Amino acid sequence: MSIESLRMIGLLGGMSSAATGEYYRLINQKVKEIRGGHHIAELMICSVNFGNIEQFVRSNNWIEAGQYLAHKATCVEQAGASCLFLGSNTMHRVRDQIKEAISIPFIDIFETVSAEIRKQGKTKIGMLGTYPVMSDDFYVNAFREFGVELIAPEEQEKREVDRIIFDEMTHHRFLPSSKAYYLDTISGLVDKGAEGIILGCTEIKMLIGPRDIQEVPLFDTTTLHCDMAAGICTGEIEISRNTP
Repeated sequence: MSIESLRMIGLLGGMSSAATGEYYRLINQKVKEIRGGHHIAELMICSVNFGNIEQFVRSNNWIEAGQYLAHKATCVEQAGASCLFLGSNTMHRVRDQIKEAISIPFIDIFETVSAEIRKQGKTKIGMLGTYPVMSDDFYVNAFREFGVELIAPEEQEKREVDRIIFDEMTHHRFLPSSKAYYLDTISGLVDKGAEGIILGCTEIKMLIGPRDIQEVPLFDTTTLHCDMAAGICTGEIEISRNTP
């Protein structure tokens, strides 16, 4: 019997369990589409305690958050992963600390999503995500490096979008009223000139999708990141070694 080789990919998950479950489902689905049969990804998952992550975010304790995830990243590398994915938009704020701790490539969600935005010829994009994603400079600056200008919701909308993520979606609750609120917020961003919308939290795709809004394209960070993971796993996409 011949063993078909796939590249082992690593995932830092648990931020939240709903998001990590979706990463696992989408990566395996895409690998099966590419290779056929019963093939699924060779995948090393380190699922961290979301209770710790929630506290880091709420207290703006990014130093300790970076230390915590950097340590977990080294565990994934030592376990044999050839590259690392971080299944959270918010925690990409500490991606530099993670990259410094590992020698395998870190597959940046910003670069992945920006490539698709540019491919579609868009430059001015609205965003939904956690409060830090929508308010802190790290997210806006990261996309600006790739030529994408971001538009954020109003302050009250940011707080409600964030509340829905933490109080509902991370607990696997996806309510019609929350879906309506997100769609109204998207309409407001389109009115401000958004040519598309980034779903900048890995749970949002489970609440709304392309069929819910026709005016502009949705750039679902989860699906785009997972497509990249499947491409690397199957060898369709080549990667270079990370430079700490």
